[in-house]
Amino acid sequence: MSAQDLGPTMEEREALSRQAGDTFAAVDASGQVLCWSDDLRPTGIPLAAALVPDDARLLPAVLTDAVTGPHWLRLVDVQGHGRWMAVFAIPRDSGWLVEFRDVRTLGPAVPQEGGGIADRDQVLNEIAWLLSATPRTGKETAVVSCSLEGLSDLQAEHGRQVSDEVMRVLLGRVSDALRSGDLVARIDQAQLVVILRGVHDLKGAVRVAERMQKAVNEPVSMPFGDVEQGMSVGLTLIQRGESVDSVLDRAEGALELAVQAGTNRIITSPPL
Repeated sequence: MSAQDLGPTMEEREALSRQAGDTFAAVDASGQVLCWSDDLRPTGIPLAAALVPDDARLLPAVLTDAVTGPHWLRLVDVQGHGRWMAVFAIPRDSGWLVEFRDVRTLGPAVPQEGGGIADRDQVLNEIAWLLSATPRTGKETAVVSCSLEGLSDLQAEHGRQVSDEVMRVLLGRVSDALRSGDLVARIDQAQLVVILRGVHDLKGAVRVAERMQKAVNEPVSMPFGDVEQGMSVGLTLIQRGESVDSVLDRAEGALELAVQAGTNRIITSPPL
């Protein structure tokens, strides 16, 4: 079977050329790249070698779970940066056509402490895309709204530089507590939004939120002593067809209830 046989047809290539940012790879049954749609990347290498190492280990599951896509993986660009893309694996004779769609640059491929943090626009765009494109497959996506408690008081007492350093450490911890393909965005001074892909239900999302809380609750060592922080959490599952505003309103409404209930509470919408 030739690369041309496995690769996009002429009609597919013409359609793809109208979709800015898309990249396709024709891959054989062993996972080797036969060709790329942009002709800028090496062929004859494992497709996994084109991904950030933490994400490469997920590729076999993506290929065998093709019908449920997309999955979020980081494709390494020519500058060595990991670019978040939605990955679809389309089965073909003796291999796959693997599509990388909707590019987002979130940081270097080499992990850095506190790196890989999205901004508000990126997370809103991803929620919008998920609402419109994710098929119903038994896997769910959760949107988690988080409020870091005590950060304003810390800034008032020790200054903005100290509070920013504590936030940097906490963001790194939250990122480390997430799975590859999840996304965290700082949307305000002390508020985060996290997208959890591939959870089974609200209980599964709560378990991830508990890991995040545990990471945040660990004291942060500063020159003047340890700083302790709490985190209130509101979370919900997205429903295909609804608006971004309705998803965020539900998550933020749950967060408001969590804040009112006390330190380190997790509230779901609907309630468990």
